Amino acid sequence: MRLLAVLLALLPLSGLHAAWRKDIQPESLVQPIRDTIALWESPKKGSEPPSDLAIAVEAPVAIFDTLKALGYYDPEVSLLKDDDSWVLRVQGGQPVRVGQVSVEWLGEAADDRLLRRLEFPLKTGDVLDQVRYEAFKQTLSERMLERGYFDAEWLVTDIALDLQARRADITLRHDSGMRYRFGDILFLDSLGQPLTGLDARWLRAMTPFKPGDEISSRRITALQKTLQASRYFADVRVTLLRDQAEGRDVALEVRADTRKPNRMAVGLGYATDEGPRVSHEWQRHLLNTRGHGISTELQLSPVRQQADLRYRIPWKHPVEDSLQFLAGMQRDRIDDTLNTQTVVGVQRVIQPPRGWQTTYGLRLSEDRFERDGGERGSTTLLMPSVAWSLVENRGGALDPLSGHRQLLQIQAAHPQAFSDAEFVSVRAGSRWLTTVAERHMLLLRADAGAIVSPRFAEVPPSVRFYAGGDSSVRGYDYRALSPVNADGDTVGGQYLVTGSIEYNWRWRTAWRPAVFIDAGNAFDAHWQPLAIGAGAGLRWISPVGPVRVDVASAVSEPGRPLRLHITLGSPL
Repeated sequence: MRLLAVLLALLPLSGLHAAWRKDIQPESLVQPIRDTIALWESPKKGSEPPSDLAIAVEAPVAIFDTLKALGYYDPEVSLLKDDDSWVLRVQGGQPVRVGQVSVEWLGEAADDRLLRRLEFPLKTGDVLDQVRYEAFKQTLSERMLERGYFDAEWLVTDIALDLQARRADITLRHDSGMRYRFGDILFLDSLGQPLTGLDARWLRAMTPFKPGDEISSRRITALQKTLQASRYFADVRVTLLRDQAEGRDVALEVRADTRKPNRMAVGLGYATDEGPRVSHEWQRHLLNTRGHGISTELQLSPVRQQADLRYRIPWKHPVEDSLQFLAGMQRDRIDDTLNTQTVVGVQRVIQPPRGWQTTYGLRLSEDRFERDGGERGSTTLLMPSVAWSLVENRGGALDPLSGHRQLLQIQAAHPQAFSDAEFVSVRAGSRWLTTVAERHMLLLRADAGAIVSPRFAEVPPSVRFYAGGDSSVRGYDYRALSPVNADGDTVGGQYLVTGSIEYNWRWRTAWRPAVFIDAGNAFDAHWQPLAIGAGAGLRWISPVGPVRVDVASAVSEPGRPLRLHITLGSPL
């Protein structure tokens, strides 16, 4: 190794942050060298800048170590101080290249196709890169543990260097030993006693393997995630008892805490179209050993009151397939019309680990409406339905950085099936969220719906479409966008179209200014112009999810009135 120059004027300049100028050859070394000197070039905010002496002594050593690891054993490095700047010049020189490569697999992993896909990254003629060499060894060791080769070991790891010939011969020999299998699967409670809070049938259904199957960490992780997703347990811990292995078999211990099955949540909100809003939710996911669960939800505002009760029963799988019995009542005040809906029904919800959730439903509802002008009516409906939904996100469910939500719902009624109206209703919705350059967030939203009916006048208001409000077209009253009757009362539309474009700037970790424009309307057979709403807002990323505060203008209304919307929840 030849160090051409390390020149330094030893001045008491610690505490001053000097600029760096760099000339690094070849180009492939630029980023590794930048990463190496980052500690001295750009010290962390709030930390003490390094002294000139520390840079002069420590930086060249670190640079040489980096170059050596990348196959450059005889570089030329110059580091000097020029006024208030550091000047770094690096010439890598002729690198050491890989000569003969010998990689030998011994043990049962030699026939494991998933492991054999992990190819050694260096080939004859490549520059010797010991970073990639060590990364391969580390990755292989981790994969061996993940797939149950607990006795795996490296027999030979040798790099034969010939610096004069600029050549390195690599020899690797690995013995995986045997692959272990799952033994007994022990389900225990938090006190270490056999778990009795849930039938063994459902514990087996949530276990994606059985005794005798080959060990895989992915299977263990899938078990833990499924148990947590069931919400039956306050805490779940899964441990392989490797020190108690019997031959190939390793017992698996699952500790699950069922002592806190109750969950409650209270929410507050405000909007100028609805006024103050209060919500309360109570859930008991594990009601008995058969895996039944129950939940209630209450929402109150001056214009909308809703109460729901759901009783959940596992069907074929506690998480992926269940029956839900529901009962509820909802009252809405839309302009001069009071709507009251009472519902009972049953749903089958099929939610695979990946892909679309499918919900089959059957609801019996009684819909009553009363307008201030004296008009009244009531409708009884028996509505079969099917819905498909998909949610994918990155960055967390409460505050995702990107993702999307899709929904398609179809429901129908017919007089020959205990209903007072005949129709087919179709509704579709989509949300798309993306983040560009870590700070710029774009949220797109679109919803559309249509009702096909030979006698649309018989379709009750609760089934018809309305637009307006904080989850539709901001700047307008709740469900204010709709066809009206001769008295000027909103009566609901046969068709629905709404859309939104919103931009958020990630100003701080927990604060995001936003601007948006919404458009939409509900109308009958005759197309109506879309109402436009636009405004600005602020997002606070609270511990329980984003709090959105928006001030929106009803651009299409005379005088462009302003309305305030405050909501809590994920943008998806």
